[in-house]
Amino acid sequence: MSQARPEPFDLPEWHAMRREASLVSQLIGSGATALGRASYGDGFGEYYTAFFGLSIGVERLAKMILVADHVVSHAGALPSPKAVKAFGHKLGPLIDAADKIATSRQLELTYARPTDPICGAIIDCLASFAEASQGRYANFEAIGNPAFDRTHEPVERWWVNVVEPALIKHYRGRAAEARVRRNAEIVAALMGDSVTVLHTDERGRMMTDIATASERSGQTEQARKYGRLYTLRVVRWLADIFTELTHPTGYSDYLTVLFGHYELFVTYRNPDGFLLTRKRWPK
Repeated sequence: MSQARPEPFDLPEWHAMRREASLVSQLIGSGATALGRASYGDGFGEYYTAFFGLSIGVERLAKMILVADHVVSHAGALPSPKAVKAFGHKLGPLIDAADKIATSRQLELTYARPTDPICGAIIDCLASFAEASQGRYANFEAIGNPAFDRTHEPVERWWVNVVEPALIKHYRGRAAEARVRRNAEIVAALMGDSVTVLHTDERGRMMTDIATASERSGQTEQARKYGRLYTLRVVRWLADIFTELTHPTGYSDYLTVLFGHYELFVTYRNPDGFLLTRKRWPK
């Protein structure tokens, strides 16, 4: 006689997986939301909020895929804490490992791994941010260090490697750029003689006139939209892997530990139009 299927709520390990899935979804969501608020002005800190949430969230989503793969391969048994630690913290290898699982298991994904160079640059930026001296502690490394390499500064790296290519692809030479420049000229004509500007942009360059600052504000709107879009394309693909790996298997008698966790990533598995326009994540 077959053993009765256990209830998920009766399994401590199911609750542990549920808590982790909830954490990961919220980390990624807070990062995506912060990207939509980041700017050279009073929203500068939002860049770092985004990088913290996204670098940790994407890493842990990839690890959840590895954990789920272990569960499926070992008749429902979770990996040991030592095995989980062995996964490491390197974002690039973790993402490649998730891709290898999707390929080896021949998962029928709705969304393939994004191959756009901008998505690759996003992974590189988040991986660099996870490195202490080149990312999350870069500002401390720069203090009193005239030899500090500014290419390690996370916001500048993001603007150069992610935003500028996105602007070239979606903004430069288009109607949006013409509109932003026209608006900047109008603002300068109306207020240029009575307003003093002293700001630095995301690359640390001084902006001392209102036309430049106004144009940068218009570019920032594009940077928010497309930085978020390409980031969420990476998340969407990983969420797709996790879903296809756990959704059907979570209903089997011995893989109850995987039951239902994919639901926390449903919002991320949407078409580009949704990813481009939704500002608050995950819900």
